[in-house]
Amino acid sequence: MADSPSSRRSPSLRAEIALGFGVVIALMLALGIAFHLGEQRSATAIEKLLDRDNRMVELSLRSSLAMYKARDAERDLLLSMEQLGMAQASAQLLPALRNHLRDMRADLASLRDLSSDPLLKSEVDQIETQIQQYESGFLAFLAQDRKEGSPGSTQGFRQAHAAAAAGIESSVETLHAAATRQAFQTRRDVERAAAFSRWAAVALVALAALLGMVAARVISHRIMGSIEQLIDFSRRVGAGDFNARVPQGRTDEFGVLASAMNQMAEAIENSEVLLQGSADHLKHQATHDELTGLPNRVLLEDRLRQAISYADRYGRLMTVVFINLDGFKLVNDSLSHRAGDELLKIMAGRMSECLRSVDTVVRTSGDEFVIILYDQPGNGTQVAQALQRLLDDIARPVQVDGHEVQVTGSLGVATYPADGADADALLMNAEAAMYRAKSSGRNNFQFYAEEMNRATRDKLSMREGLRHAVARGELYLVYQPQVEMGSGRVTGVEALVRWQHPEQGLVSPVQFIPLAEETGLIVPIGEWVLRTACFQNKAWQEAGLPAFSVSVNVSARQFKERTLIEQIARALKDSGLEARFLELELTESMVMEDLEKALESMQALRATGVQFSIDDFGTGYSSLSALKRFPIARLKIDRAFVRDIPGDEEDKAIAKAIISLGHELNLKVIAEGVETEEQLEFLRAHGCDEMQGYLFSPPVPPTELPALIEHASFRGTPMSVES
Repeated sequence: MADSPSSRRSPSLRAEIALGFGVVIALMLALGIAFHLGEQRSATAIEKLLDRDNRMVELSLRSSLAMYKARDAERDLLLSMEQLGMAQASAQLLPALRNHLRDMRADLASLRDLSSDPLLKSEVDQIETQIQQYESGFLAFLAQDRKEGSPGSTQGFRQAHAAAAAGIESSVETLHAAATRQAFQTRRDVERAAAFSRWAAVALVALAALLGMVAARVISHRIMGSIEQLIDFSRRVGAGDFNARVPQGRTDEFGVLASAMNQMAEAIENSEVLLQGSADHLKHQATHDELTGLPNRVLLEDRLRQAISYADRYGRLMTVVFINLDGFKLVNDSLSHRAGDELLKIMAGRMSECLRSVDTVVRTSGDEFVIILYDQPGNGTQVAQALQRLLDDIARPVQVDGHEVQVTGSLGVATYPADGADADALLMNAEAAMYRAKSSGRNNFQFYAEEMNRATRDKLSMREGLRHAVARGELYLVYQPQVEMGSGRVTGVEALVRWQHPEQGLVSPVQFIPLAEETGLIVPIGEWVLRTACFQNKAWQEAGLPAFSVSVNVSARQFKERTLIEQIARALKDSGLEARFLELELTESMVMEDLEKALESMQALRATGVQFSIDDFGTGYSSLSALKRFPIARLKIDRAFVRDIPGDEEDKAIAKAIISLGHELNLKVIAEGVETEEQLEFLRAHGCDEMQGYLFSPPVPPTELPALIEHASFRGTPMSVES
């Protein structure tokens, strides 16, 4: 017989609730544990993946920046070649270029190690090959440029390494773009995985809520609040609100689930912040100077375009100020590069504080800065006041590395639109004005004027002509006799270089000697003078003239050359002239610049038999303790102290002091620039040994010297030559 409905016992409510809660609890526990473990493992894997991709993006960008720095160093080197010459420019700036290339190779190697993409590794290998081609091509170009007479080959090497550089820049940009795409793709994958995880959690939570409602309707008021919170959290996270959190405080399964969900949201939020922070940091690095935090040359171009556009739109002026710190190199070299860096940061801060918030201060390179003054009034009256405040702030003493130092500023000013129609023209003209400020005594500002560029072009033209003057036979030597006071004997001659320009005629040494010093051309010119003087003196001896010494001026740049001793030995050997008939004239300021090194070089040269004299004595600074160590034979009184004798009492006192000092040190004393009988009588009366000047003879060509020695007389005494 079948059981009646009344006889079938339904499960008790407690059992149903217990069963329902058992299922819900089991599901909640499983969900909480799964989310807890999964979140930890996923967060670790995601962090590693994102770190790797972000690192690849950073390395590719650093490679690109290193290439830009290498190109900047290349341009600085090429510009410096015109001012300093190939040798010095290469010595100063080529290491920087190669360091940037080395950094670039290191970054590319790290990127290759991080990447698992064979195509990306292949691109890295290709870039490294291009870097080698660029570096080899540039070195070949430098080597070829040292050779004269091969402009075609030099241009070929120039085009080759320029093409390699362009290829590198394009390849690095492509590489950076690929790394960036990969990073963004990884990020999207992470977001999709997180979204899937969130929706899976929502589904599980919804299922748990449904089972809980069916199984335990009587206690739904206890769990519905938690379910609604989880649903709300899921919706907010799904909508992109990663700041959403589930209220915590319970210790049951809902509490575990809430904790896991909050940890997941926090991990996603941290990843989002990390990605945004990395992007902002990379963007800041690309557009700002790492040392000072100022905008760099990349951002300068954008700011200039904005300022020009604003000036055009509202009919206002815009001013560009090019700044170079006077004396910075001395601080950097004497204290340390660390002290120099600290000084640059202080100066950057002062410039920023001195200007308005709308103005822009940019560090372009080294100790050079550019300031953009926005929105100037039509008459520009406020610019001069702002520039003077800037000069005053720069010149204030600074405590650096325990030392009080002071630098000044040379400022060049160009105004839009009067001084340039675009950014490049404004920068170029402001820089030209800055050089005018330096030549005007420094610590001042100069407004651009058209003649500045004309002067620059004239200087470039003269420098180019001077570069080929030796090869074209435009340089020649004249010789001024040096005469013994008592006997009237010619004891030697000083070799003086002259330049007969094919278009400008005779160019004064006052014009081309400083230019030769500045560009480094003084080194080959000095070697030519040395060899020519040695050969000429030997020719006089072979022609029957009694032997006498020939004096050759040695420039500071030439004296620092490591090959100077070899040049002198080779000139003496090739000409056949004995070393005792060659005298090198050095200035005291040149010797005192690096006393110990100068003494070492002088001792090495003196060992060969070459004589030394100190030229322009009294115009520089030297200590007596240093002077007595010099292996010299003569002191030369500078013409500045002879010119006003006997009328100027101070010059008379200085001349007498130099004569007395020389005799106390057992040195002969020779006076330069003797032009009057009164000067001669004063110097002779006070014991000066020798003289040189127009009173006896101006500088003469080598063909006229024998007749001058043979027929001339000095104060009634027949001329003779010291043998």
